Amino acid sequence: MYKKHTTAGFTLIEMIVSLGLFSVVITISVGALLVLIASNRQLQDEQAVLANLSFALDSMTREIRTGSAYVCGSESSRNGNSNIFRDGQNLDSVAVSTTVDCVDGRQRDSSGTIVGGARVHGLTFVEGGDSITGGSNQRIVYFHDVTELALYRRIGNGDAQKITSDGVAIVDADFFVTGSEPWNGTAGNISQPTVTIYIEAQVAGATNPKTYPIQTTVVQRTLDL
Repeated sequence: MYKKHTTAGFTLIEMIVSLGLFSVVITISVGALLVLIASNRQLQDEQAVLANLSFALDSMTREIRTGSAYVCGSESSRNGNSNIFRDGQNLDSVAVSTTVDCVDGRQRDSSGTIVGGARVHGLTFVEGGDSITGGSNQRIVYFHDVTELALYRRIGNGDAQKITSDGVAIVDADFFVTGSEPWNGTAGNISQPTVTIYIEAQVAGATNPKTYPIQTTVVQRTLDL
């Protein structure tokens, strides 16, 4: 005598429900993965910007701290040495004893707009030695180009070299200099020269870039005499 055996299976409704639940789980998982990838990319970009800024600031502060005779200014600025902040201009016209303060940094009006549309703003100083300049012209220049969105460094009368990578946009940079005039024993500024550098950077080419501000203050190491 034979018995009839039946095999249990899934109904069409059960299959549809299962596929629906599977789709929901996959959608949530993929969405979470995409968020993690985007967050990781943002963190990598932020790390690259901060690492680049840290390198640039370390280079600047090390040389500025040991330097002297600070001259701060902008292209079309109030002092007579604005041309030295242009690439290829002659630094021999600036005496090693010349000093110019920039108490308010890059000149701006009440709305924050740069006065005169100055493209370049920077700082030049006399190297504390001759290991970098070779003694032919002892001045070093650091400046920000608002058009190129980059920080540059010049040694003597040589060409300017970019010190920030192409992946970083320096949207603003200010150099504040106070007390640059040396004390001569009877007159002059009695405080040590101080340079404050303020930089705002973004990831170059980003759609909605986040701005990363950084600031440092440097005091001249050698006694201001």
